[in-house]
Amino acid sequence: MSQIPSSFDLTKKELEEKTFWERIKFHCAEQPLVPIGAILTSAAVVLAAQNIRIGNQRKAQYYFRWRVGLQGATLIALVAGSFIYGSATISEKTKQEQLREKAKLREELWIKELERRDEAVKERKRRAEESKKRALEDEESAKLLKKELKDLENKIKTKDE
Repeated sequence: MSQIPSSFDLTKKELEEKTFWERIKFHCAEQPLVPIGAILTSAAVVLAAQNIRIGNQRKAQYYFRWRVGLQGATLIALVAGSFIYGSATISEKTKQEQLREKAKLREELWIKELERRDEAVKERKRRAEESKKRALEDEESAKLLKKELKDLENKIKTKDE
């Protein structure tokens, strides 16, 4: 098992967090009858509302009855799915998927940490090169100053004589 760098002290909860859409996708795959029932129930309500608006009470009542039936079927599917899938019991395939996702996340975190470290090393090398360049420039200017100092000393000596 790969070791996560010390700068990544993440909790188990943070590693297993999923985005909103990932959770919706997971739950729809786990219990496909529930979203289908919810969509059909919503469609029945919309159709009933349209028929009320146009004044067809008989058809509106028909769609409201469908809504009640579909809502009950959705509730039964939800309860049945809870018993079948249960939040405490996770299938072996799901456990394997979670382990793969966890390993993938660790690998991504490790790669990001290595990239961050590589950038820091490159930055230190760049600063070292700049310092070396400045030191060489300072050394050259010191030589020029020494030469000027000698020239001035020689001029003073020649004037004194």
